[in-house]
Amino acid sequence: MDRLFEYLTGLSGGAAYWIVFGVLVACGLGFPLPEDIPLIAAGYLTWEGSMQLALALVATMFGVLVGDSMLYFIGHKLGRAMLDHETFQTFFKPEKIRRTKAYFRKFGDKIVFFARFVAGFRAVAFFTAGAMHMKYTRFILLDGLAAMLSVPVWIAIGYYLGHYLGDEIEQILVQIRHLKHYATIGIFSIFAIVVIRILVKYRRSQEKLHPDAK
Repeated sequence: MDRLFEYLTGLSGGAAYWIVFGVLVACGLGFPLPEDIPLIAAGYLTWEGSMQLALALVATMFGVLVGDSMLYFIGHKLGRAMLDHETFQTFFKPEKIRRTKAYFRKFGDKIVFFARFVAGFRAVAFFTAGAMHMKYTRFILLDGLAAMLSVPVWIAIGYYLGHYLGDEIEQILVQIRHLKHYATIGIFSIFAIVVIRILVKYRRSQEKLHPDAK
């Protein structure tokens, strides 16, 4: 990933915007690339003068949202067929699939919003949002709000790392990556606990409404 950052920060001109945009679309589609690298690189290039801040924000935001939207539409097109396929139902029984759909309809907004901050979970959540036929306008609104929080932060980090550290930024990125792993684990753990508590409360409420159902 250091080579990816080195390559991106060596770009200049219009190509920089398009390549950063393309890498972010690939990240959104689930390719094994860390989304923070092209965002930090965009911030660094803004400090260096190779990119303009306004255009960098537009290119990165569109890259993030286009990649996420493509994954959503793949799930929208293929997800239901996969869930209803006999081979898939061999591993996941129809009753369990129906319960999963119900959970996502009830808590889908929270899942889509917080998924943007959890690397690795993001692609699954957005594919599932499409498969569950969440309205695209709602999906893009939630994803856009989350991106408006995360994208400028990563760009600002890249800008200030370039401003204060210059060529030492690559060494700092290694430390940031370690911190990000711990932060991701922490966020995912908190999110999992919240979801489990919600599901437990939901199940108890269903048991009270239908005491004879098992």
